[in-house]
Amino acid sequence: MTVSSKKNTVNHWDKLEISSNDLQYLTNYLFETEEPLPIIKLSAVLVNHRLEMLAEEEAARLAQAGLTYLPKETYEVGNKLNFPELDYASGVVLSIRDGDNPGLGAFKVIQVELEDGTTKEFASGLADHDLNEKNYKLQPGEEQSVESIMKTYGRTINASLRNALEAQSDLVRIGNTWFPRSLLIDIGPGHLNITEAILDSMEGGPISIQDLMNQLELENSGENRELVEFSLNYALQEDPRFDEVGTTGQFSWFLRRLEPAEVLETPLYLRSDGISVISDDLDDDTYQLLDSLDDELSFRATDINDAEPAESVKLTLTYPHWRAGSLPVTPLTNQVLPSALESHTIKVSFIDEQTQQPISAWIVREHNYVTGLREWYEERNLIPGSILEISRTDDPGVMKISPERKRSNKEWIKTVLVGADGGLVFALLRQPISAGFSERMAIAIPDVNGLDEIWKNRQTKAPALKTDVMRMMAELSKLNNQRHVHFIDLYAAMNVIRRTAPMDLLNVLNSSDDFFHVGDHYYHITEKA
Repeated sequence: MTVSSKKNTVNHWDKLEISSNDLQYLTNYLFETEEPLPIIKLSAVLVNHRLEMLAEEEAARLAQAGLTYLPKETYEVGNKLNFPELDYASGVVLSIRDGDNPGLGAFKVIQVELEDGTTKEFASGLADHDLNEKNYKLQPGEEQSVESIMKTYGRTINASLRNALEAQSDLVRIGNTWFPRSLLIDIGPGHLNITEAILDSMEGGPISIQDLMNQLELENSGENRELVEFSLNYALQEDPRFDEVGTTGQFSWFLRRLEPAEVLETPLYLRSDGISVISDDLDDDTYQLLDSLDDELSFRATDINDAEPAESVKLTLTYPHWRAGSLPVTPLTNQVLPSALESHTIKVSFIDEQTQQPISAWIVREHNYVTGLREWYEERNLIPGSILEISRTDDPGVMKISPERKRSNKEWIKTVLVGADGGLVFALLRQPISAGFSERMAIAIPDVNGLDEIWKNRQTKAPALKTDVMRMMAELSKLNNQRHVHFIDLYAAMNVIRRTAPMDLLNVLNSSDDFFHVGDHYYHITEKA
């Protein structure tokens, strides 16, 4: 559908309001087609409907306004005319007389009473005139089509329509696809119980919706295949026993009770009081420093989800993720991780780039972490501070992973020693290294069990953040002659004993006179402290 009119020069697509009539039209459309449609197609249907309405309104307006005046045309008394050159003013022909200009040849002059009560005269039957060449039906920039509108405003229209559809009950949704509730095929308890048994036999799954339909023998039900698939997906979605774990556009189901514990509950080492977004009030250098740490507690969901795709990214392991066997979901890692429209959990695989062995993993988007890598970290002798590279493959649910290459040797790095009383001591010791690492983030952990006890004990009684910062500053300051501590060293060390967001740490350092910033992101404990 393409329309053009003066009215459309005032564009309203970027602020489109979805009316109840629009929703009723789309509902009727889905009833007629009997086919579930994604939001992008529903938006196109709506835009086409709106264009048809605009075309009808324009036709009615032109009919009411009368004939479009052109000097070459001839008119009769009583004709109603509209004049584009006079801002589409309209008027009625009162009289007609012969023109009197030998240089123009024979023509007529019509006297017109305009809608404001004034009268004007216009040439008629005049073949040679510039206005005769104008096409008022197609003004530059006025022509609009569904394709051009969706290309420019599609994202906004999709969002508005989705919000409107969510607020009504006649249509139901799976992912980003909609269909009338009353037309759903009944998927009874028997089918759902069999699905549970199938997934139980598969140790939870996953199983694609296509394979599940085959096993449930729904392929040959005689019903529209897409409708059967939509109805089954909807029934599974509404049953708390099942979890949809596929990437965008791929429906895959898992038995929720058989999902790994670290999927069902956030691991101890990743728990926090919430995000602490990096402040916009920081100077550029400090903002970039905190942003570079790529901590999932530093970003809003919109910051993470708006990440542009990349072929590969590199990240540095912190202690919490090393210990939990996880990766953060951040604007950086989200460049290669698969997306999902609704799923809180996504079943994925990593491929060890060296051994080509698959690693089963889960993305827990609700809490921004990827879990399932603990054994692989141990096999590759990684430590907190190791640098990893993850990259895309042709399959969005499969990624390659590898440590940054480095010859195995010993390096002097910070090492955490746990005392008998549970106290921590940091020392520079030579440790075996199997992968590239960040010097400031690298920390060797000889006694994992000792640190685990500290984390468990802190669940019931944790010191104030400032108290931990003071103790950690005192320990780290012993490692250099100036007794200065770099912010990144402190951040890495703090996360060995408690989950600490970069912004929270910076706030403690900047809000107390016990700490002094000596420049270049180094801090010092003051004499008073």
